[in-house]
Amino acid sequence: MPGPYDELEKKAENFERQSKLEFNKKNFIAAIALLEEAKEIYLELGFQGKIGMINQYIGRIKNLITIASQDLDERVKSEQNFQKRVEEAISEKIIYEEKKLASLKTPSPEIKRKLEKVKLLLEKAEREEKLGKISRVIGRYEYVLELYRSIPSDMINVNNEIMEIEQKLSKLRSQ
Repeated sequence: MPGPYDELEKKAENFERQSKLEFNKKNFIAAIALLEEAKEIYLELGFQGKIGMINQYIGRIKNLITIASQDLDERVKSEQNFQKRVEEAISEKIIYEEKKLASLKTPSPEIKRKLEKVKLLLEKAEREEKLGKISRVIGRYEYVLELYRSIPSDMINVNNEIMEIEQKLSKLRSQ
């Protein structure tokens, strides 16, 4: 007939089996807790050999936890370094794109000369219009249109200015 010690031993063995299941699920803390429960029972029973084996097993699990923790720390650091490099690359690309866009928006010297010429022509046209020299004004506006149309629209959009000049021309021609 089994005694109370047999029941305690079965309970301790059950804790050991449960700890193996938890270990297989990688629940290392739960596995250690179950092994500690089994160890308490073995202490009560005086099973020194079993206690030694459990202590070794707990030590191995703790080593695994330490190694896993170190691996996790290294992975986190590696991921952080990778994210930093990605952010730097994105930042560099944004700066490059902004510089490229700025250089596209900056008119070339040729376009600047055309715009300055247009400005002078418009000033002269306004003065001549006040003096009643309509044929000269029309000629200047036609030349301004020619200059505006020679400017690539992807560099500078002068569509509004072209419409304005065309309206002035039609108004002048109808006089």
